[in-house]
Amino acid sequence: MYKYFTNIYETVNTLWTGMRITFRHMIHIKRDNVTLQYPEERWPRPERNIGFDHKDYNVIRSRLHVDIDDCIGCLKCERVCPVDCITINTIKTPTRGEDISEVNHTGETSNGTKKAMVVSRFTIDMSECCYCNLCVYPCPEECIFMVGGPNSSKHPIDYEFSQFDRKDLIYQFAKKLSPDQKKKLESPKPEVEA
Repeated sequence: MYKYFTNIYETVNTLWTGMRITFRHMIHIKRDNVTLQYPEERWPRPERNIGFDHKDYNVIRSRLHVDIDDCIGCLKCERVCPVDCITINTIKTPTRGEDISEVNHTGETSNGTKKAMVVSRFTIDMSECCYCNLCVYPCPEECIFMVGGPNSSKHPIDYEFSQFDRKDLIYQFAKKLSPDQKKKLESPKPEVEA
């Protein structure tokens, strides 16, 4: 019986402590120190001069973006990701650099590297991303990057990319191949008899 009344006392005491703090903040509220109704109201964007030279700031924490035409499917960014938010599926082409253009991909990157793989799936789940920027450094083609900052010439910064549904934070950069396209890539070429 003693434990029962002790629990009631602790519950009322805890509730009273929380309400006392809330009422104190309500009485001593500062002017314009209120919560914004987020989707309708937004704080203004900060000025560009925020204490560093913008072109030298290379550890920007924003959304990841992939230039899928330059991706060679090496999977280095997927392997280095500490939270496994990057998923890549590749299909090896029958002969190096051929038939890639037939499945909506170029056979060569902007750096001149020949592609040996077709990236059939490249997704980044930004709801799991920890914004560590580790996936950017091992990429040999520099096709994955955080938007904005020194990459603002490639893609402007996204200050707000929040979504109501968590599934909308999964960004897909590669098109899924149709079964015909997969079959064409996976089937071996007939050998020519001499």
